[in-house]
Parts: sequence; C-alpha cells; structure tokens
Amino acid sequence: MPGPDAARAAAILADLGPLLPGLASPALVIDLAAVDHNIAAVLRRCRGDQPDDLDRGADRWRPHVKTLKSAALVRRLWAAGVPRCKCATLDELQLLLEAAAEDDREDSLDVLLAYPLHEAAFHAARRLHAAHPAARVQLLADGPEHALAMDRWARGGAGPIDLQLDVDLGMARTGSPPSVWRDAVADLATLSHLRITGLHGYEGHLAWSQTREAAAAYDALCDLAEAVACIDKGPLELVTSGTHSFSAALDHPRLNGGPWHHRISPGTVVLSDLRSESAAALLGLRQAAFVLARVVSRGRDRVTLDAGSKAIAPDRPAPNCHLPAWPGLVPLSPSEEHLPLRREHGALPDHGAAVLLVPDHVCTTVNLYRECLLLRPGEGPTRAAIGASGHRLFFFAQDPPA
Repeated sequence: MPGPDAARAAAILADLGPLLPGLASPALVIDLAAVDHNIAAVLRRCRGDQPDDLDRGADRWRPHVKTLKSAALVRRLWAAGVPRCKCATLDELQLLLEAAAEDDREDSLDVLLAYPLHEAAFHAARRLHAAHPAARVQLLADGPEHALAMDRWARGGAGPIDLQLDVDLGMARTGSPPSVWRDAVADLATLSHLRITGLHGYEGHLAWSQTREAAAAYDALCDLAEAVACIDKGPLELVTSGTHSFSAALDHPRLNGGPWHHRISPGTVVLSDLRSESAAALLGLRQAAFVLARVVSRGRDRVTLDAGSKAIAPDRPAPNCHLPAWPGLVPLSPSEEHLPLRREHGALPDHGAAVLLVPDHVCTTVNLYRECLLLRPGEGPTRAAIGASGHRLFFFAQDPPA
C-alpha cells in the first residue's frame, strides 16, 4: 500500500492529468489548500494562549515574501487578514504595491523593505512608494552613518520616511550591534526627514534548538528598544525571526510584554520545505510547493530527471530534494539540467514518467521560475506569474545606455 506521501503525490498528478501532455518540465506546482492550511497554522501559533483573539495572530506576523514572489500567493495572506509583510528586493516591493493597488487595498498594506539600500536604490524605492502613497513602506538603516546619509538623501521629499534600524544580533551579515546603535541615540534624534519606527533583529545564524542564545539576543534587542524609545513618542515595532527561530521569539517574555509591537517574519512556512522540518512538525505544516520533473534517462539502478540546479534548490548540497512517491530513489549531485537518482530499493519510474519533487530550500526554488501552476480545491489548475523572480536590469523601464 502506498504511504500518505505517495498517495498525495498521486492525487496531485491526477489533478494535473489533462495538462501533462502539454506541460513543459521542470514546472513549479503550488497546492493552494496546503498554502491556506499553513497560513492558518502560523496564525494559531501566533495567538498563543489567546486562541480566540483572531486579530492577535495576524498582528504578530510580518511574513517575508522572498519565498512567495507571486501576487497570487501574497493574496492568500491578505485573504487571511495578514496585511503586513517584509521584502528584500525592489521587484518584490513593486509587486506588493501594484497588487495592493489592483485590489484597492493600498491603505491597509504595510511593507518593510528589509534590505540596506545604496543611494540609487533608495531613490528608486521612494519613487515606487510615491506612485502608491496610501501604502506604508518602511526602509532599513544599516548603521548610524547610513541613517544619517539616508536623511540627506530624503531632502525635498514629501513627509518623513519610516525607518527601522537593522540590529546585528550576531549573524554578522548586515546591521550594527546594539552597542553601536545605543551610542548613536543622540545623532539619531537629529534626523529631520526620517522617523524611527522600529528595530529589525534577524537571528538567522541560530538553529531551532539554540533557545538560550536566542533569548540573550532578544534581551539585547529589548534593551536597545528601551534606549531608542526616547527618540519618538510612538511605540516601536520589533521584527525578529525567520522560520528557524520564531517559536523561541513568540515565547520570550520581554518581547511579549514590552511597550512595543513584536512581530516574527518567517515566510518559508507558507510553502514549507525540507529545511523547515522542525517548524513543520511544530505547526503541522503541509508541503505546498512541488517541482514536477520527468525521467529523461534510465539505467540499471539509476534514473536522471530534467531538474538540475536550474530547477530546484540550487544553493543546497545533495540530496537537495525528496521524491514523496519514490522513497527508494536517492537524489545525487545535480548538474545544471540533470538530476541523477540512485536506486536503493524498489522500482524505477519509466522513461518520460512525471514525478514530483519536494525542495530542500523552497525560496531559491521559486526564484527560478517565471510562472507556476496553482491547484485549487474543486477547480482545475490555473497559471500564475512569479512576478518578482530573478533580478531587474534597470531600476525602471528605460532604454539601455548607448
């Protein structure tokens, strides 16, 4: 008898059945029923000991849309009452603003562009926001000098720009340590065109089990929030935690009980992947994103799929995916367009057979596709654009320089 993973893969392939003859592979397939299930699971966890307070769940989550990159998927968050998000690229910011305009919901959208901007990118972000002034867009300062520079860049603009301070809690990727920000409070108080609205402390260097280290990082962030609070009268927002640490943040007493708004920001949990095993087990997540591939070569104890590093989890070592319907096949190191699989037990799929893969890292997988197939309960599959995949060449449409 097939296991539940195999049964689900068979059901998805059956839903795709009429499309398979004309469907190119590899193809990104999204199960919207699983998406909605996962969003509801995160909201329940965010509500914690107040399960009947529906607003509390949405208020504590600012999901990162780097995972989704599609207006169709972001709209599932909006439908569930989650109006806040964060993003990393101008493409993601533009997608969010334009989708909100199409839905007539700009006034409820709140986006944190959680990436330090150089001057040209800063002006591009302002231009995007100026086209959608009813939406709220918050920018990120890498350090005190960067904040002062952004204040100069903002001269002549309409109204103050909301700004969060990027706090390095030990990852040493972006931001400045709490002590550096604390020593600069007097300088920050002189900002004329920027309004400090929060602290962004991403502890991505910590594993799920490092709760003691996480607690120390959150205490440092709360200490800094108390020092910065004197700059502006409004309550600060404290944004922490991706998929691999959010549970510890939700349980931290100071983050929960201080005079600020604390929000976590995992985005991978919406689609899930193999790297999110701990979060998936805690929340009961369902896998929502799959890559459909086909067998292009078949040997005695090996098959090769048309889904190499340009199709699935290019940043992850082998095995970078899992075949739910073929547990006896082990993915080996991919090349660009080929994924060889070694047979450990069981049968081999036929040449040309369609198989489903679960990515080890879903964020980098989604970024490889221009569009996806959405599976809707009770309806046929539909196409949707992955509107913020890849990278743009110019900040705005224009002719290339001569």
